Amino acid sequence: MPKILVIEDEPDQNRLIKLRLEARGFTVLSAERAREGLAMSAREKPDLILMDMILPDMHGLDATIKLKQNPDTRFIPVIAISAVGSPDFTKACLKEGIVAYVRKPYDPRELFRTIEKFVFPDEEPGKEITKPAAGATRKYRERLWALEKQHKESLLSSPPPPRRQGKSARKKSSIDEMLKGALAGFDIPLQKKAPDPASPPAAAAKDTLRPKSVLIIDDDASFGRGVSTHLAGHGYAVDLAPDGISGLKEAFQKKPDLILLNLVLPAGGGETVLTNLRKSPESNRIPVFIMSGLLSAKSLDEKARELGAQGFISKPIDPEDLLFIIESIIGAGS
Repeated sequence: MPKILVIEDEPDQNRLIKLRLEARGFTVLSAERAREGLAMSAREKPDLILMDMILPDMHGLDATIKLKQNPDTRFIPVIAISAVGSPDFTKACLKEGIVAYVRKPYDPRELFRTIEKFVFPDEEPGKEITKPAAGATRKYRERLWALEKQHKESLLSSPPPPRRQGKSARKKSSIDEMLKGALAGFDIPLQKKAPDPASPPAAAAKDTLRPKSVLIIDDDASFGRGVSTHLAGHGYAVDLAPDGISGLKEAFQKKPDLILLNLVLPAGGGETVLTNLRKSPESNRIPVFIMSGLLSAKSLDEKARELGAQGFISKPIDPEDLLFIIESIIGAGS
């Protein structure tokens, strides 16, 4: 079977892809850094490379360009795997020689079909690959079943709700767990604070007339449109900023009640944006939730504490789930 190199810095993702591919009979090599992967590609000459786009030492697209510049590796097909990437970026990747762009989270079967398309290019469409012996097939199925079972168990942090439980009750149960993780250690209550008795009634009345505002700083246009439409329908005023510079300008000028900040941004990364928000008296008290589809919840938690964010959100996230989190932080939209 073909040899595949997986360049992925997230250990759980790396291990899961490796085990799934090995269960299907592929020989799998792994690297957690781009430069390590480049060296391994030149040495091992894999039949295909799965390349994460966000790597610690080099961007995946830059690594791919280096592969294509090397006569020893330029022929190796590269499939990009990433949770981020605008249509324009995807086109740029394909232009530089990446043969396919797979978005996370992905359907494993779809990924396997994409891989087989490039490692078995001479196979007729619809023709099955030569099947292994019955014993090997049974062993593969048992291994794959055990792997999927292990992966599902690792994703389940709590038992499922009772079957007859209402939709809203199920939603609250699951989101309470999400909030518990996202807000852990940040001293933000899950329930809306009661108004301060010492506050003047007129000021409180005035505040209720102003819709709560949310600033989303994210270059993923589809995410921004979907979330902003949903939040606007619940009374929130939503502003979108596609990059770090415009995000800072919006934050300084409009002083939103909450900022949702993607860590990977053009024109100033999320970490730089948050550092500047905290330095300015115009924005240093605005609660900020960092977002990412690349980091694990544990890594996001650590990053939020390190940067001084009030919490974190793992992408992708259902708009209803996000709405519940926002309501828990700043209250209803209007």
